Amino acid sequence: MVKQITGDRYLFNQSDRTHISDHLFSTRRYANIPLRIFKRYPNMQLVFNSEVEAFVVAEQLYNVQQVGKILIPADKTIDYQALELAVKLAQVNFPTFSFPIVSSLKCRLPFPRHERECSDENTPKIYVACLSAYNNGHLHGLWIDATQDADEIQEDINWMLSWSPVAGDEPCEEWAIHDYENWQGIQLNECENIEHISELANLLEEHGKAFAVYYQYYGSDDSLEDFQDHYMGQLEDEEDFVYQMWDECGTLKKLEELGINVCYIDWKAIARDWFISDFYSVEVGYKETYVFSR
Repeated sequence: MVKQITGDRYLFNQSDRTHISDHLFSTRRYANIPLRIFKRYPNMQLVFNSEVEAFVVAEQLYNVQQVGKILIPADKTIDYQALELAVKLAQVNFPTFSFPIVSSLKCRLPFPRHERECSDENTPKIYVACLSAYNNGHLHGLWIDATQDADEIQEDINWMLSWSPVAGDEPCEEWAIHDYENWQGIQLNECENIEHISELANLLEEHGKAFAVYYQYYGSDDSLEDFQDHYMGQLEDEEDFVYQMWDECGTLKKLEELGINVCYIDWKAIARDWFISDFYSVEVGYKETYVFSR
């Protein structure tokens, strides 16, 4: 199929030229062929063994788009000397080559959602849908892990849009949040800011229901920053909070030393005074009250 003539010269026979667009180049089969011979076949994709390998090489090249483990030159040509250097510096295997799948064909392929979709049953996640597909009668979207950085969430959205079933017919740039799970009562709108989503999800992941209660009842632009300063804990009720505070600061011990029995203390009255000015509480269930400072 491939014949070496002299030195570094190689030649494809007519069969290769006829069927080359139907097959990927095999690394084993063409292992000894220098990359520069592919200059005569422009418009190729670079196929790596993994997304990680593709990413580290892409970081060193200009004008390349990464789609999974494939790199696509933006201007449909590539500087092979730069590619060879990037591959060596990244210490990865040389890529195999294929002719690109045009968008009109790609959008007809099965959507490989399993490659990126969040399947964790407890992680806060959002379902992002392609509006171009939706407006044309297609349900195309992806469940995305909301605890990722904002850039990673945007990358997942862009990847989902690139696989839209209408990508070959019209631009697919607009998206919306059509569903969400594991947010413990926090409400999201369709056009929620991605950075805001990431910050909310991480606070919810770290503090659980306490943060959800705080945000749901007293949420504001400041709530993301001051939650930790104001959260006092989860108690049975307001009276229990007063008892705990007195215990922690040593007041109960002092009363005991003075011979005063705590059964004579009106915890309800003290709690009423405290929660008028210094604290507020949210009761969400039986013996489940969250306390915050004002």
